[in-house]
Amino acid sequence: MFSFRQKVFLSYLAVFLVFVILMFPFVTYWVQKIVLQSMEARATEIIQNIQDAPNNNALVRRLKEQKGIMFFRSSIITNEHKVLYDSHTKRLLGPKFSQDYVVAHPEVLEAFQEGTGYYEDYSQILNQKFSYFAKAFDFHGKTYVLRTAFPYQYIKEAIHDFEIGFLGLASLILLLFSLMTWFLIHNLTHPIQRIITAIKPYQEGTQKSLPAIELPRTNVNDDFYKLANTLNSLSIKIQNHIDTITKERNEKETILESLVEGVIAVNDDMQIEYANHMSMKLVSHVNGMIGESFSSLKQNLCEDLLQECQKKKKPLTDTLQIVSEGKKLYLDLVAAPKKDKTGAILVLQDKTAHYKIFEMRRDFIANASHELKTPITVIRGFAEALHDNPTLPLETREEITSKIVRNCTRMASLIKDLLTLADIENIPSSRLSQFNIVALAEDCCAIVGETFTDAQMSVNSNDEDIFIYGDRDLLELAIGNLIQNAAKYSNPPAQIQVLIEIAQNKSEIIISVSDKGIGIPVADQEHIFDRFYTVDKAHSQKMGGSGLGLSIVKTIVEKHNGSISLNSELGIGSMFKIRLPINIPQ
Repeated sequence: MFSFRQKVFLSYLAVFLVFVILMFPFVTYWVQKIVLQSMEARATEIIQNIQDAPNNNALVRRLKEQKGIMFFRSSIITNEHKVLYDSHTKRLLGPKFSQDYVVAHPEVLEAFQEGTGYYEDYSQILNQKFSYFAKAFDFHGKTYVLRTAFPYQYIKEAIHDFEIGFLGLASLILLLFSLMTWFLIHNLTHPIQRIITAIKPYQEGTQKSLPAIELPRTNVNDDFYKLANTLNSLSIKIQNHIDTITKERNEKETILESLVEGVIAVNDDMQIEYANHMSMKLVSHVNGMIGESFSSLKQNLCEDLLQECQKKKKPLTDTLQIVSEGKKLYLDLVAAPKKDKTGAILVLQDKTAHYKIFEMRRDFIANASHELKTPITVIRGFAEALHDNPTLPLETREEITSKIVRNCTRMASLIKDLLTLADIENIPSSRLSQFNIVALAEDCCAIVGETFTDAQMSVNSNDEDIFIYGDRDLLELAIGNLIQNAAKYSNPPAQIQVLIEIAQNKSEIIISVSDKGIGIPVADQEHIFDRFYTVDKAHSQKMGGSGLGLSIVKTIVEKHNGSISLNSELGIGSMFKIRLPINIPQ
């Protein structure tokens, strides 16, 4: 595209070329017309001087006397179309010249009919081309014609000189006018060019904000100066508006990015316009989704829900179960159309924890019911046996009653563990205190030693006094359970070692409880902390286990913002390692 100044220059150039092309026939026409008018004026003057001659001879004499204003060649033709006189023919032809010669030249015939006549023709007598002009006049009641001739070469030279002069003058005028116009346009467009130059970096994206337009303060009343000030004022307002919109957008994006729900916005063509980080995580989409078609996510249920809510023009809900990063997720879907009918918004709420709690609660109730039902069934059976057979031998009755008592003890232990789990769920801040974890481990060993008198237990630490912040009773229960399990599942005498040390980061302690017992199979290690899970059910029932001990330990450790891990090998032994922060926040 051409600039404004280039367009003006090209326009002037086009006008100049058109002017030159049209000038030549125009000049030729007007030069010929001027020559014709000049010939007519001279012919009229000659006729006025010779018209009152008394006769033909006097007419010829007077014509000869007009040499000062005569043309190159002149002739008198009578009313009979005969040559009365010719200034060159008689001299050139001599005796051959005759006044009885009748002429039929076009210009003469036209003069007899119209009064004047003009024609261009080549003269064989004078060997050159002439422009002939003839004019009729009245001579004593008869019509005579004065025929004049002028060399065409002179006319051609005059036309050429006139064309050159006219062309030069016109070119000079056009040049001066172009320079003047260019100067005016330059003064007019220079401020505009400065305005464009100032704004161009912002237009090209190399500058983030609209720059200020600076013009010389030569005339504050100048329209361009006012225009620059107006643009600067608009620029400031636009920039403030952009900053406000950007701030609001960033705030909204920050809010959306901080949500635990996934948010995806699509337009009416089902192209993704926005997706927060959580949505990409939930649908396992690593790269950015903006600009892609929603169908690329391969979530047909979500896509159908988005399209359906736009058709029905109301929010719709549904649930979705997907596998993300190898884990099963349960999502609640909410699809709502936009108010301006330009798409819809999909909200993905991760309800996996809710469903897991629901499943855990269901499994917990089922397992607890099963664990309670077994001893109740046994107790009822033995009680009915005693009721129906009052004459049973004493030894049999003692065996039955001992089994009833053992199952009652098992049921009481199970209920106690269930109440302990319920109590762990909410630890009041009043129960948190600072205590020596080394001393607590030694107390746990002493309590277990009362039951397992032959067990060999030791507590080792890189410091005699290591203080942590937490619930002393619950941590005593957790460490005591680990030591008690080590004693239960070891061939006597049990060899148990408790190691307490401060981690390298100085912010947590590591409590390791290891034994040389029977060990845990690899297949069972993944579920060892699940509620009611036991490796050997018969052995657990024999030892009075409920399957909740390790679950209680893990819950207590997690409530203290810690973690527990297991390293075990069959026939060699097991080691449970607890990592606890030294300072537990309230």
